[in-house]
Amino acid sequence: MHNYILFLTCWLVSIFTTPALAVEFHYFRNVPLDAKASTVHAFAQDSLGLLWLGSNNGLYHYDGYTLHAAPGGKSEYQTYIYSIVVLDGSRLALGTERGVGLYNYKKDCYEDLPMVDVSDVRALLLVGDTLWIGSLKGLYTYDIKRKTFSSFTEKLKSELTSQIYALAQQGDKILVGTYNGLFEVTPETAAVRQLALPEYRKGANQFINAILVFDQEHTYIGTEYGLYIYADDNVKLLKTPHLQKLPVKSMTKRDAETLLIGTDDGLFVYGPEQQKLQRIKHDARNPFSLANNIIWSVFTSRTGDVWVGTDLGFSGWTERWRERKFPIYQFTHSSNGNKFYQIWRDRSGWYWLGGDNGLIRTPTFDENETEPYWYRMDAAKYALPHNRVRDIYEDREGMLWVASDGGVSLFHPETKSFKSFMIVDSSGRKNAKWAYDLEEDRNGNLWVATYMGGVFVVPKEGLKKAINGYVIGESYDQSRGLLANFANQVLLDYQDRMWVLFYNRGINVIDVHTRQTSEIKGVDGKAISDAVFMLIDAEGTVWVGEHGRLLRIAKDGKKESIAFDPHGKGEVTAMEDVGDHLWVANNVGVWKIHKKTFHSVLVRYGGGVTTLFYRTDTKDVLLGGINEVVVLPAMGPIEKPRSASTIVLTAMYINNQRFGASGYGLRYRHEIVLEHQQNNLRLEFSDLDYGNQLGHRLAYAFKAPNETWIPLEQDDNRIQLSNLQSGDYTLQVAKIDMLGQVISEISLYEIKVNYPWYATIWAKVIYALAMLGLLLWILNFFRVRNKLKWERRERKKVMELSRMKMDFLTAVSHDLKNPLSLIMAPVSQLMLKTKNPDNKKLLDGVHRNAMKINNLIQEVMTFEKIDDRSDVGELITSQLDITAFVERCLNEWKQLDLYKHMEWRFVSDIPNFLIQTDAAKLESMLNNLLSNACKYSKSEGAIVELYLGRSEKGIVFTIRDNGIGIKKKDLPYVFSKFYRAAADEVQAIDGTGVGLYLVRNYAGQLGWTVELDSQWMEGTTVTMEIPVSSAYVVPSDEEVEKERKKLLIVEDNEELSSFLRLAFENIYDCRTVVDGRAAIELIDHSFKPDMIVSDAIMPRMDGVEMVRQLRKRTDTAIIPVILLTAVRDEQLQRAGIAAGVDAFVQKPFDLELLKLQMQQLLLKKTTLQTKLRIDELCEPREQQIAVSPDEQLLNKITQVIEDAMDDSDFSVQRLADEAGVSAKQLYRKIKQLTGHTPVTYIRTVRMKKAALLLRQRKFTVAEVMYMVGYANASYFSKCFQEEFGTTPKNYMDQLNGGSA
Repeated sequence: MHNYILFLTCWLVSIFTTPALAVEFHYFRNVPLDAKASTVHAFAQDSLGLLWLGSNNGLYHYDGYTLHAAPGGKSEYQTYIYSIVVLDGSRLALGTERGVGLYNYKKDCYEDLPMVDVSDVRALLLVGDTLWIGSLKGLYTYDIKRKTFSSFTEKLKSELTSQIYALAQQGDKILVGTYNGLFEVTPETAAVRQLALPEYRKGANQFINAILVFDQEHTYIGTEYGLYIYADDNVKLLKTPHLQKLPVKSMTKRDAETLLIGTDDGLFVYGPEQQKLQRIKHDARNPFSLANNIIWSVFTSRTGDVWVGTDLGFSGWTERWRERKFPIYQFTHSSNGNKFYQIWRDRSGWYWLGGDNGLIRTPTFDENETEPYWYRMDAAKYALPHNRVRDIYEDREGMLWVASDGGVSLFHPETKSFKSFMIVDSSGRKNAKWAYDLEEDRNGNLWVATYMGGVFVVPKEGLKKAINGYVIGESYDQSRGLLANFANQVLLDYQDRMWVLFYNRGINVIDVHTRQTSEIKGVDGKAISDAVFMLIDAEGTVWVGEHGRLLRIAKDGKKESIAFDPHGKGEVTAMEDVGDHLWVANNVGVWKIHKKTFHSVLVRYGGGVTTLFYRTDTKDVLLGGINEVVVLPAMGPIEKPRSASTIVLTAMYINNQRFGASGYGLRYRHEIVLEHQQNNLRLEFSDLDYGNQLGHRLAYAFKAPNETWIPLEQDDNRIQLSNLQSGDYTLQVAKIDMLGQVISEISLYEIKVNYPWYATIWAKVIYALAMLGLLLWILNFFRVRNKLKWERRERKKVMELSRMKMDFLTAVSHDLKNPLSLIMAPVSQLMLKTKNPDNKKLLDGVHRNAMKINNLIQEVMTFEKIDDRSDVGELITSQLDITAFVERCLNEWKQLDLYKHMEWRFVSDIPNFLIQTDAAKLESMLNNLLSNACKYSKSEGAIVELYLGRSEKGIVFTIRDNGIGIKKKDLPYVFSKFYRAAADEVQAIDGTGVGLYLVRNYAGQLGWTVELDSQWMEGTTVTMEIPVSSAYVVPSDEEVEKERKKLLIVEDNEELSSFLRLAFENIYDCRTVVDGRAAIELIDHSFKPDMIVSDAIMPRMDGVEMVRQLRKRTDTAIIPVILLTAVRDEQLQRAGIAAGVDAFVQKPFDLELLKLQMQQLLLKKTTLQTKLRIDELCEPREQQIAVSPDEQLLNKITQVIEDAMDDSDFSVQRLADEAGVSAKQLYRKIKQLTGHTPVTYIRTVRMKKAALLLRQRKFTVAEVMYMVGYANASYFSKCFQEEFGTTPKNYMDQLNGGSA
């Protein structure tokens, strides 16, 4: 009771001895939460100074610019947070609806609190290493170091059982606020004492919402019934004189003298010493008032800033926001606006505010019940001639004058109305309709600055007495020395001089007594052309406002130019004399300038201030702007702006998505690594200065030799970096003042944007290697191309030499064939006529050797004799005895020393039998078959059997040996060109794989059939069947017409022509001519032949052209023509056949064969039977030979290789494309059929072709190399040696040695 009386006594004394509260909360910054949250229940500030908020939807943080939800929030943490305690330098303890949570604000992640199992936590208190936890289920403790959890409620065993809402430490005791009252707990003894509320009614609750330990002697308790004081030596709480029956929800200590109390009806500022109470509430008209009247939490930061959590977000206040704002609606109770040009307070204490919407008269700027006066043109009772008020002037007598665009008006206090005057000059041409400024001189004259009228001087008494308001005054204009007729200001100095300012023109001075006019010059002696405002202070100093500068003109006339605005661009809009300082407003803000030192300080940032007024009694300055009046203290010390220790990165967005997941710890990182596609960044920084009002801002620059700092707007903290290229960047961020000077530490952030995989260093190395490889490939390409070009030139040269050699050999062969024909033809006739066996044997030898010479010449003249694919029309047939011919060939093989060990057997059932066939091809077939029988014979007991006999279809010719034979799998392919079995026994024997191919090819041309049967290691049998149509029967004399036929011989060689005429003149009526033209002339004049035998190549007109001319004529179209040629030229034969040649006979020719062909052509014209027989002999028969698909494919593949034999660029893919199969199938088939890969098979065919060409002994090794598609001699020699075991040169030498 003694303490309570003492408290009341102190309170009563303080009422009369202490001043009122000095703190005024006029300006709040309101921050709403997001759509999911609205109320703020708790605040905390971490080690950096970042503000953390507990809401009804989880944890948030605020950096002074932007509000962000805490990263890493899971669904279980999106709940009510009622209390926040900073545990250490990295963690926050959160009291939530679901229990106690830990948030690591350095890592931005939630952590588990081990062993804690409690929910509905409403209060947390950290005492040493013990965290006290108050929940709706009781009181608990958690030892942070030991990580142990225990229930303190069980230890107490008292009424303190549940529903705890507040905790506080008072000395060695813990105060616990519950639903049932306040309890005092002593942790050491586990003692508990309940403190009852005064006037407590039994049965009513004692809901304790908040506990605040104000100092060592005072602890305040906030309840649902008001505010109480706790005294530890009293079992009851003491009731305070204020805030009774008002729910107190939260409290905080503003300073040593101020207590802030949050209630359901606004925020209260309570001074315990003064016992003064100030209420702050929400005003829907004022966006800078409290956000809401329902206050859940109040918090004071380390810097003294106050944060208020409400039902609609939170509000922030800082002492650095010293200004008080009074919106126009607050003191006018009207929704109209006004831009104030003048503010004045008259001697009776009324405030006058003039602007562009009339004149306002009000006793105060706070809300009051007194109705203000608003003078406007449209006001019926309080009318004003014009709404635009330029000046408000109170004269020495206290009379109030107003200058407006409607002229000059005088206020009458009795009627509270204005009387207007029309002031004109003596001429009546100028007036003071647009009055801008007023000033009274010491003679009682009123000076009026006007627009277009100059300056008027009117006695005040004359104005007062004017009945109708019409007054004639003295006028000053340009004609009297003024700079212009548009005057903005007039001021009287201590020397009775009237200063007149002309906007952006200059200043004139008029002597009041002498009426003399002069111009004021600047420091540089020139006109003050940028003067915009003028003021004369109490000391008589004239201050002229310019753009960013002031001109000071002292009493002694000394002039000084003062640069107060660092930017130098702000136009002065108002000035006011405030003691030792001059207050200046411009487009940048409001400045406070010391009159002697000229030191300038920006006291308020932001333009829009158009008038200033100093209140001497309250020592503050009124700032007039648009729709508001701002009050700033004038004499208090200007707090220097707080310099931020560091700049913190509080949020980052990448491609419009927030970056920095749980555990990233963005604010504590200075190195950020991003992927190449993460190149659109929005970085949000903060200096964590929540009270910036002096225009300080953030700026950034990339560290570089010539770096440029880029400032942000004042309330902007976002740095946008778009399309950032891959690389390393050092971003510098700092806070700068209006001069652009850095006023904080420069924070460095290393940002690394990784290169895409194709731009990494390894990719560049690969690119470099690829470029190097490409360069080498290009160099090699040109080298190879040049080499190929050289090789082509060499090849062309070699081929040209080969062609010249072949042309030479062909020409020589052509010349040799004519005399050879003269040898063979007579010998053939003598062989038929001679009966003597010895002579006949000699003639047979001559004929045989002549045939060999003919064959050798034919080989020279034919380039691709082994690849003769001509049809039957190209056969050169003759009559021969098949038995004798086979026996002769066999005897030639018997005489070879290499095969004398073999046993030869020849059996013939037809001793003498003539056939019509091509002797050369038959000989080639026999030699190939006998060669195979000999080469593949066994070393001992080798037998070769030849059988000649008859069959149903004709003649059967069989060659059988007992050699190594052929495997069954190889039989389908033995007739394929270049095919050789893969068996080692076969590969060990020299061969090309062409022999059987030629046998079958020639047999097909002759109309014969060939069959082969073989058993491995037992032998091989080859059977040829000659049809009956190949048999030849000598026609009888009766079958030859008795009438002699006419024969025309066309030959340029006189000797051969004579021989032919001699040979045929006993059978035909012969005529001879030397060329085709002579033949046509002879036919036209006197001789129409039945048969023409002509040389192919002749002067003037050759044989083909002659035939072409004859076939065009009706009378000569069917004359048979036989063409004699020494050159086996396929092109010539095609041309001849196209022209109509009936037969070709190659020189040297068999005379008997020529006779037979002539007879056949003649019989064709007369007898159908003869015609049919001749047709059967001449037309080729298509041999129906069963060929398997695999054999067809292999033949096709071999043919494609042969067609591209001389193409060095021929590849496996091209082979597959031309063969019509896939590369994979080609590989499988060739491997299956030949045992080779496609590459080795192509090489094998080429090597065998090369061997055949070398065997002809017509070409050099280099020529053969080019012919088979090789350009590199060493590689060709290597491949040839691999195939045949010897080099091409040695191979030729062996052939030459063998032939020798």
